Amino acid sequence: MLHSYLIIDSTGLVLKQIESSQFVEDYLCLGVYSTYETALNGILEHKPQLLLFHFNDLISLQLLLDLHQYLKELPYVIALNENKTEAYSALKLGVSDYLLFPIIPTELYKSFLKFSKLNSRNSETKLCIKSNGDYHFISLDDIVYLKADNNTTDFYLQNGKKISGFKTMKFFENQLPFYFFRIHHSYVVNIHFVSRINLGKNVCYLLDNEYKIPFSRGYKENIDTIIRRIQ
Repeated sequence: MLHSYLIIDSTGLVLKQIESSQFVEDYLCLGVYSTYETALNGILEHKPQLLLFHFNDLISLQLLLDLHQYLKELPYVIALNENKTEAYSALKLGVSDYLLFPIIPTELYKSFLKFSKLNSRNSETKLCIKSNGDYHFISLDDIVYLKADNNTTDFYLQNGKKISGFKTMKFFENQLPFYFFRIHHSYVVNIHFVSRINLGKNVCYLLDNEYKIPFSRGYKENIDTIIRRIQ
């Protein structure tokens, strides 16, 4: 199962350390932030499952207090710091794990395993779509992409079927997990089915090139994230 994470680090060293770790291949990095403001906005926008937070004077633990104002619960936070005496303060603010920096790869791996074990018990697997008088319970893994059609949303499934839900794309988008990306005002795609991206033609191909979906430059950041995943 694919999981999402963000890196908060003003030094740029965390990304270098984990890029060589093979176990992160099952994780999708949604962004790397080096300032307090961009980190806060990035977390609220992407809602990652896991957060690698290298805190210091530039990006302090105050970030976690601010997050409590906006989120019902924090993501799984792995706090990183050079000083073990900071662990108590970090744990009081709700971090899930604390590691000394520089990172010891085996310790980070253990922390990721603990997150994965916890997350496997909490993950949603189905989406309810109301269509006329029917209620369709669709596996998230079967949804290839969504297309907005005025105030309704069409769901295109792996088996070739299409189901229309009588809600807006924005309504359904808020219920979808992180691996669904909006790439156009009218389209949201499941990253698991992306097979090719043509930057020259602004086209995203899905399900072994069976579907050809346009993307707009306004969603370039999402396209860049998808490309990082499928490279």
